[in-house]
Amino acid sequence: MAHGKYTVNEVEERTGVPATTLRQWERRYGVPKPERSDSGYRLYSDDDIADIRAIKAHVDDGVPASRAAQMVGNSYKLEGPRPLSELQAELVAALIDLDDARSDRVIAEAHALYPVEDVVLELFQPVMIELGERWHDGTINTTTEHFASSYVQGRLRQLLSLSGSNPSGHAVIVACAPFDQHELGALVLALLLRRSGFQVYYVGANTPVEDLAEMARTVAPLAIMISASSIDSVQALISKREHLRGVAPLLVLGGSGFNVDPHRAELVGGHYLAADARAAVSRFHELVRETTRHRARA
Repeated sequence: MAHGKYTVNEVEERTGVPATTLRQWERRYGVPKPERSDSGYRLYSDDDIADIRAIKAHVDDGVPASRAAQMVGNSYKLEGPRPLSELQAELVAALIDLDDARSDRVIAEAHALYPVEDVVLELFQPVMIELGERWHDGTINTTTEHFASSYVQGRLRQLLSLSGSNPSGHAVIVACAPFDQHELGALVLALLLRRSGFQVYYVGANTPVEDLAEMARTVAPLAIMISASSIDSVQALISKREHLRGVAPLLVLGGSGFNVDPHRAELVGGHYLAADARAAVSRFHELVRETTRHRARA
């Protein structure tokens, strides 16, 4: 049994749930169940924090607080945290069944137990890769794959919005190349960059290069990040590369259209990131440091 060690103020800081709401949940629903110190102060355990995060995730999804507390009380206490591999299998099954309510519950559990970055990279991405493979081999049809993609992209957009903005961070425009409707990779990178302190402008799929350049002249970003998932999208960027020349100190490129041949990034006039999202973010930070040092010396 986990022992209480966090004060209510520490729990509020860790979960984003106000102390008044925590006390209300405890009084009305019996969850969480903090210990009391010798002085009478509430002390919350790691299990309590997991429960609070789970309730908050359900409430953010539109579940009434009373029902959310009941779900958490029934589901999380005895079983302990499930590995993400188990949650992956359950989410795949729920999406194939077109069951968004069940998908919601799986994701609420994941958010209660794991950091956002792990949920995105070790739940959402592997699930979409598996569903894509099932679509390619004919196990699921196009509408099922589209339903799942729309659902996961909606979740990513929600997380991007909830991550807020950092006006003091370096500005970055994240876009998909012309003719490119596949947003998942770009959304993931936009979310990870925003959570690591960048001021991210996410503009989405099928972005005309001329419009992207015009936006860059308006917001003066440190970097433009473009994802291209096909050779057609890469060719469109190459043919329009003059519009991107000099509009931002740093132009970075990724997506499967560049993963198959990273040298294509040089033809656009930019830097290739990486095929893996974590590696791409790490490479981006490295390029930003190099760029800012160069600008400081100039």
